Amino acid sequence: MGIWQLTGATASTRPTPELPKGQLVIANSVRGQVGCGTFQGSIEAGAGVLRLSLTPDAPDPRVRCLYALPEPFLSALNGTTHYLISADTKHLLLYSKKARFTFTRIGYVTPANKGG
Repeated sequence: MGIWQLTGATASTRPTPELPKGQLVIANSVRGQVGCGTFQGSIEAGAGVLRLSLTPDAPDPRVRCLYALPEPFLSALNGTTHYLISADTKHLLLYSKKARFTFTRIGYVTPANKGG
């Protein structure tokens, strides 16, 4: 759980030349942004194995930018299969055979208590 800033990305073992601003907020679900596009979805994680199911939010019709609909980014994120968190919990690595994303923790999230 936490708020994570995207700090690195590779696709097919090649670094992404210009990294867009990206962020994940992980609590009971996932929401985030890449560039000016936003997305949300679900997460299942345990024992280093990960499954993300993220979909883009409808863009503001006034927004004109490359990531208003972040499909390639979300497709790569949805394809991640494993994760690692550093021992100090400050770094998160999401990876698969085709892509790797590195995030740095920039905050914490307290999930809402559904039980009351």
